[in-house]
Amino acid sequence: MVIAVVMAGGKGTRMKTDREKPLTLLSGKPVIQYVLEALKNSSIVDKIVVATSSQTPQTTLFVEDILVDNPSIGILDTPGSGYIEDLSYLLSQDDFKDEIIVTIASDLPLITGEIIDQVMEEYQKSSKPAMSVMVPVELFHEYNLQPSLVLGKVVPSGLNILRGKDTEQDEEVLVLDKIELALNINSPEDIICLEKLWGNPRR
Repeated sequence: MVIAVVMAGGKGTRMKTDREKPLTLLSGKPVIQYVLEALKNSSIVDKIVVATSSQTPQTTLFVEDILVDNPSIGILDTPGSGYIEDLSYLLSQDDFKDEIIVTIASDLPLITGEIIDQVMEEYQKSSKPAMSVMVPVELFHEYNLQPSLVLGKVVPSGLNILRGKDTEQDEEVLVLDKIELALNINSPEDIICLEKLWGNPRR
């Protein structure tokens, strides 16, 4: 089974707003909703789990509201101590043992089901248990984006694949030159960039 886990437990302090980052409105729709719709459009993802925490109570309520019409979506309450800590907690859960897990940030509004499927197809060709998806740093320069972390000539995207076991896993690195994987909504400047790409003002 392929389980997609939407990481939505962080504060998102760089947004400089009281609104929880997964609920940042983009054209009148929370950013996490774009991610959930992309996952639902994937032909490979079997189940979706949204990992929230005490840091994101309104996000939990938002997801609970859509569960009635979306039985393939679930919620996991994580410690909210940070991305790595929440991921480790997730991997320690028996429900995820030996499953293929797609972790995705809740702030990737341009992501599509087609891109998720493309990454999964590349993963299925690999002999390694994990895959880290990267974006060329030049793409950030092209769009005047500020990367959170630069590893040589690449930047980690908000999309990764691993097996459900709480151990270190050998990983394949996949580099994709796609703005859909580069544009995380981490700051007001990122929203401005998104508006330019969409060609319409924020509502």
